[in-house]
Amino acid sequence: MQKLPLFGGLTVTPDEGSGKTQVFTVRLEQAANRPEPTFLGLLINDRDTGAEACYLFAHLTTGRPRLVNDSGSGAKEVVAQEAVANQQCELRPDGPSVARQGQTVEARFPVVFKPGFAGPKKLFVVAEDGAGTSTGIQMAGNYVVQ
Repeated sequence: MQKLPLFGGLTVTPDEGSGKTQVFTVRLEQAANRPEPTFLGLLINDRDTGAEACYLFAHLTTGRPRLVNDSGSGAKEVVAQEAVANQQCELRPDGPSVARQGQTVEARFPVVFKPGFAGPKKLFVVAEDGAGTSTGIQMAGNYVVQ
């Protein structure tokens, strides 16, 4: 588990694999006496930029997941039972969630990748608070989009 001193240990499951669809879970093991983040995010791309990427994050207070727009700026929130999509992936409405148990917070993202996004990708994780204080984007694994 990667230790990020700002909030605690941050990981993604699975941290390797391949496929057209996948349910990713970003997990934060919150360290004692550390602030609580407002957002947990997962960036899937061949580089550490949110532009032209499958960039997902969950607002931990509302429990609502979001998908960042193709430009890497702004996001679409999942509401009701409607999926949100960009050119790289779709965040399905059937199962995104935020769960807490003790010092552990998990954000679950069910993803369907678009055919044009195929190939080897890196998995990056990030946690951020409401003031914009962030862990920064941290490499967490590899995935081959089919």
